Amino acid sequence: METLNQNVLDEFTEFLIKNKYKNILKQLKLDHCTDDNNGTEHIRLVVIQIKDSQKEKGYGSAVMSEIVQLADKYNVQVHVMATNLFGADINRLYGFYRKHGFVLIKKNKFGHMIYYPKKHLQKKNKSS
Repeated sequence: METLNQNVLDEFTEFLIKNKYKNILKQLKLDHCTDDNNGTEHIRLVVIQIKDSQKEKGYGSAVMSEIVQLADKYNVQVHVMATNLFGADINRLYGFYRKHGFVLIKKNKFGHMIYYPKKHLQKKNKSS
């Protein structure tokens, strides 16, 4: 079974940027991270940026769907810091990420959101 690592993420990102969404994506950066405390892996969504001419057409959602499918495939979380640093409406960003299954970490004042993979949620529901 293939394991998730930075090379897998780089190949995935390159495929999306150079092939599938080459006229749509301005920038996409994903990092493979390991939690120092417990050794669990996750994907950090550093940036997702759609070209101005392609905004408001559902492409951001299409790309995000690809990212969460990858997370489900490898059973890893996706972490993102939703921020208005680049001029985006923060409430709209929260809504966008929530629509794709992310939850806002309430204790964090920096817009930290996490997507929990479906396999993780299925295991959690079975043990309840």
